Amino acid sequence: MAALLDDYVARSRKAVAAGCLLRDAAGRVLLVEPTYKPNWEVPGGIAEPGESPRRTAQRELGEELGLDLPVGRLMCVDHLAATPQRADALRFLFAVDGPPIPVDAFVLQASEIRSARYCTPAEVAERASARLARRVAACLTAPRLPVYLEDGIPAG
Repeated sequence: MAALLDDYVARSRKAVAAGCLLRDAAGRVLLVEPTYKPNWEVPGGIAEPGESPRRTAQRELGEELGLDLPVGRLMCVDHLAATPQRADALRFLFAVDGPPIPVDAFVLQASEIRSARYCTPAEVAERASARLARRVAACLTAPRLPVYLEDGIPAG
């Protein structure tokens, strides 16, 4: 019986990641250009074992941009369906409220982040993966937050 439970727990694990939505005075969204993949991202990353999504977002904000800012309200939870390359996953996106931060104030983690810029929704759609672009668009247009998404599409 214990082996069945262990197998069930191992199969039910999901990859968890969390990101931050920062906006400038014009309402544009901050994207970072990773050194290790083609699509741009919001600041964020994969949760470490035992780490909450909010703590993940806070840690990644410091690591990638050198910022020690409070991570604010939850904007969305997005369930990503499994693909042949990976198991299903959960993505959390949190607001970072406060005065807009100019890009030149960031201390980029050079090993992971090539550049950063504030982008319009159209630029987010051009630079980010389709899933992330849908996730950001849903957060910007939702009548109420947080919003629940499946593969970037509002569900329920």
